[in-house]
Amino acid sequence: MPDNEFTLGANGHFRASPEKMNGEENSVLKDWNPRKLVEVLYEVSYEPRVETKRNRFVNMEGHVDVPSDETNTLAELERNWKQLYMRTKEGRLQIYVSHYADEAPAEEIVLSSTDIDANREERSLTIHGGREHIKMVIRVPSAVFDKWRQALLSHAASSQIDAYVKPIPKSFQHLTERVVVLELGSCSIRGGVLTTEPSLPQSFFPSIAVKTDDGRIVVGADAYAPEVRHNGEFVRPIQATDPALERYSMDRKVVQACMQKVVNDLAIDPRKYKVLLSISQNIPTALIGELLSTTLSDIQFQGVAITRQPSLVLYAYDVTTGVVVDIGDRLNIVPVIDGYVVESAICSIPYGATQVREALRTTLCSNNKGLYSFQSPVEKLILRYVMEQTSYVPEDYSEEEQKNNNEVHISLDSFEPTPAMPTKFNCICSKDNTAQIDSSRFLCTEGLFRPKKWGLDTKGLHQLIHEAVQISPIDSRRTLYRNIYLAGGASLLPGLAEKLEQELATIVPNTIHTQVHISPWRYNAAYLGAQIVASSSTFEDSCVNQENLPRFLNQLHSSSF
Repeated sequence: MPDNEFTLGANGHFRASPEKMNGEENSVLKDWNPRKLVEVLYEVSYEPRVETKRNRFVNMEGHVDVPSDETNTLAELERNWKQLYMRTKEGRLQIYVSHYADEAPAEEIVLSSTDIDANREERSLTIHGGREHIKMVIRVPSAVFDKWRQALLSHAASSQIDAYVKPIPKSFQHLTERVVVLELGSCSIRGGVLTTEPSLPQSFFPSIAVKTDDGRIVVGADAYAPEVRHNGEFVRPIQATDPALERYSMDRKVVQACMQKVVNDLAIDPRKYKVLLSISQNIPTALIGELLSTTLSDIQFQGVAITRQPSLVLYAYDVTTGVVVDIGDRLNIVPVIDGYVVESAICSIPYGATQVREALRTTLCSNNKGLYSFQSPVEKLILRYVMEQTSYVPEDYSEEEQKNNNEVHISLDSFEPTPAMPTKFNCICSKDNTAQIDSSRFLCTEGLFRPKKWGLDTKGLHQLIHEAVQISPIDSRRTLYRNIYLAGGASLLPGLAEKLEQELATIVPNTIHTQVHISPWRYNAAYLGAQIVASSSTFEDSCVNQENLPRFLNQLHSSSF
């Protein structure tokens, strides 16, 4: 049985059943402690992620006409034009004095973030806005009008990595504010003390616990130890009872244990700190009161502010307008305009990394004669590791399926396996304690765009983003298409951003350029964004304490938080 079962409801949409936490474990794993594997999966690294994606530039060069005067307004009837040689390159428009592209351009204009207006009748393209607040009109030959337009649009949509919030290692604790950032995710929990410069989590562990037979609650990596997991049951702090209807139950004692672990890891006295609590998009308002009460009463923080993770992602990208595409165990698509969430356009559905893993699990099980079932919590760690090391999104699925000749070898030998454990995963062949991965490494991701590959009758990722933008205000749609920001664990899949741009281009008018942005630190984007919010001058006013909690909850239930 899969981690989450999916069935079609009466409205034709799929429904997800609750996650099964305590699947049967392979006997060869009985004495294995996966702590080393957990440490790798939950490593905090300040090295920027090396990306395969580059800005999707379309380059063009040639002679164009520009107004001979300096007014830079569109010609109405008659106008004098002069000819210059120009070319687009790396987000810039280069202008040459001579009639060819020699070594040094006479002038360069930064096209990044500019707007391009096209007038086919006049054969004119107007470049305006951007960081340099430019306004320039060029006239191009009608035969290459579309090529010039596409080239300028591609460079105008380019982004610079310097715009992203970059975490600084060994940052000092904030001099005046004592604030803890605490992120409760569906798979992971992150925590850290607010620092003078943005920093990565100082506490990072799985959002899982074991309730032991003798009444203890063991949290994080320690929960996977054989002497713990064989004497209790795995639980989550917040468990989906019906993900399709967004029904959740909260185990207050487990949530308290998770928060206490963060406090212990940070070695702080919570009574001297306020906390910014970051929660998943799909957590219902009904649970927020209990979360706040746990934070204030049980852990005894001074005060608490609460926010949802997708709204924090844009802070990590240093922008205020865009579409947040957060792909974790769930998929959340959240358009934001000038810092305000477009509530009516939010899309939150119960599939994402869970279904990628399930598709990989199904194929691995059928190919490998039951070496692992990948059903128990420990085996799911192995499955996740295999997925992260091997899976990718191909640019052309059919072509990739034909060649499929990239051999990959994955080993568990560095994670202190027991002698009986199968430890080798190879892409091509299957021999002696070796699991075969083959085409399942990219088949499992294709369902993001073609859900029928997963047996689901629903829309693909690109179509859902397109719908969310179309529901947003009409005057912001062009900007939203150019500002799509990825976050979440599954956003790290190689090739995802390129494929998403490619698929969006097939359904968006060709006059609109789509751009998918990927920060090297997007895995921790919500956490980085939370640090920006926690360091703002308005954070203090947004905090709730034990005294004003009842009034805040009354306001909360009448709002759309």
